[in-house]
Amino acid sequence: MCRLLLLSHSELSKSFYQTIELIMGKPSPKISYLTLPYGQDMDMYQQMVEEQVLESEDEGILILTDLFGGSPFMISTRVYEKYCKKISIEIICGMNLSMVVEVASALKQNLSLDVMKQIALDSGHKGIIDFSELLSNTLPKRKENEK
Repeated sequence: MCRLLLLSHSELSKSFYQTIELIMGKPSPKISYLTLPYGQDMDMYQQMVEEQVLESEDEGILILTDLFGGSPFMISTRVYEKYCKKISIEIICGMNLSMVVEVASALKQNLSLDVMKQIALDSGHKGIIDFSELLSNTLPKRKENEK
């Protein structure tokens, strides 16, 4: 079983965590989050991320970040470089609520880090839906004179 760490600018990761609690009940102790408020000292933030990663030394950790290239992502890549030879770490950026809920649910199944990473990627992609396209593909086509 691996751990899950949510990283984001401002309060987004906290909101995702609270939404897990709303949907699924009390989240697993294997799930944690760190917010990055405006003005946060980056060295201190990196130290907090490192502490979370070090807690998962025996299990591995899946880190979900909000934005590719953003500060939480960049800090997680530094932590990855520092610890990847000793701890199994996977990082996925662009987290969305579908991804977070699916991964949080899958944590209960004691799956490997690689499987958890794939669940995150698959559910993140599948959670993005163009409703107009979905609707047009499921409703019968109207004839021109019915418009």
